[in-house]
Amino acid sequence: MKLTKRLICSVAAVIGLVTGGVALNNTAHPVGAVTIEGIELGTLRISAVGLALIGNAEGCRQDPYTCPSGLVTNGIGNTHDVSGETVSLEQIAADWVANLSDAERCITQAEALSGERMSQGEFDAFTSFSFNTGCERFKRNRDGSETEIYRRIKQGQFAKACDELQRWVYGGGVKLKGLINRREQEYARCIAI
Repeated sequence: MKLTKRLICSVAAVIGLVTGGVALNNTAHPVGAVTIEGIELGTLRISAVGLALIGNAEGCRQDPYTCPSGLVTNGIGNTHDVSGETVSLEQIAADWVANLSDAERCITQAEALSGERMSQGEFDAFTSFSFNTGCERFKRNRDGSETEIYRRIKQGQFAKACDELQRWVYGGGVKLKGLINRREQEYARCIAI
C-alpha cells in the first residue's frame, strides 16, 4: 500500500484571509472588498457564514488530489489551473475568491431576471449550491431543460427554490451522505434570513 502525505489546510484560516479577519457570526453583511497581500481581488456579496458553509463542505487541501467527479483539485474546491505543486494559503484564498465570484455571478444573473432581491441567507445558500454544481448544471438539467431551482429563482419564488435544494443529493445516481449534509445546511441557511 502506498501512503501519501495529504496537506490539509484550515478553512478558518483561509476565511480569515478572505474576510480580513471578520468574525463568522456576522450573518447579515456581505464580505465586501477582498484584498490579500496588498492585491485587490474583487468584491464578494456572500457573508462569512456563507464562506464557512462552502469551505467546510469542500474542505481544504494544499496539495492536488482527484475529487469524486474525477477532476484534479486543490485548495477549497479549485479545479482551475491546478499544477502538481503545493499551494500557499494565500493562493488558496485568491483562487477561492475567483471561484466564488463565478458562482456569485451566476446567482446574481438569475436574481436579476426575477426583479427581486434575495435575503443574505438565500444568496449564501444558492451561491454554495452554484459553487458545488457549476453554473450550467444549476441552470440546466442533463436533457437541456431548465432546472426547477433556476426557474423558481427567475420567478422570484426564492422560498420555493430553497425547498428544491434538498432534492440535489445524488452523485452518479446514488444518494451521497456528503451531499445530503451539504443540502441540509444550505436549506437551513436559505430559510434563516
